[in-house]
Amino acid sequence: MGMTALLEKRATSAGYLGMVRNLIQEANLKVGESVLEVGCGTGALNRWLARYTEGKNLITGVDINRYLLREAADLARLEGLDGSVKFEEGNADDLSYPDNFFDLSMSVTVMEEVNARKMLAEMIRVTRPGGRIVVIVRAIDLPFVINLPLSDALKSKAEREAHGGSAGPDGCADTSLYRIFLESNLTEVKIFPHWAAFVRPWALDFLEGGIIPSLDQSEATEWQAARAQTDEVGTFFFSYPHHCAVGTPPGRRPEFAEIAAKPFDGH
Repeated sequence: MGMTALLEKRATSAGYLGMVRNLIQEANLKVGESVLEVGCGTGALNRWLARYTEGKNLITGVDINRYLLREAADLARLEGLDGSVKFEEGNADDLSYPDNFFDLSMSVTVMEEVNARKMLAEMIRVTRPGGRIVVIVRAIDLPFVINLPLSDALKSKAEREAHGGSAGPDGCADTSLYRIFLESNLTEVKIFPHWAAFVRPWALDFLEGGIIPSLDQSEATEWQAARAQTDEVGTFFFSYPHHCAVGTPPGRRPEFAEIAAKPFDGH
């Protein structure tokens, strides 16, 4: 699968989207508040958020990849969302926006590959005091689960190969996310892991690209038999672990009386 297709498929998965929705609800997003996504890719989550908020929030996606930004703009235009979502080129650890510019800043599976502390500091800088910071990273320190009827040895090997447990030298892909949030003086910090489940038809094909080359002949035969059995009954899933955190930049917290609208509940 190409990068655009992969990002789009991932963002339409119920398990993955449920994780993002939970964090947006934890962040208590209000009608009219501005949102920044750092590392927006194809803008799939920006478009989802525009629909989720019924176009009542201005959503900005920033990414360093010009190709993905062009894809994001085209996809938003095709869905008639270009009035609610905009995309701009930018670097995660040196954002071009002024201080206190957004109400909510979010990032999903980006902090693993960049300087995590610089990126978080920039997200805090461009978010108003009393706003919210939302971050999700892949969790390379938690178990990956593949629901196929495999022997213990092959299941362990497949989950290890599929996990792809790595991060950049200054990136964050483990429980250090929570420590970084607290050391950055964010308040009202909420920390929790989340397993996002992915199902067929695309998920198993994606998994096999990383697993099959590592198998010997007997293991490959066992894998194919397990796949055929799971295809027949329709019970396949794999569950990818993530670390999630929500925090409030230091400063004056808005009083409830100042908030004119209820938070979104998805309806």
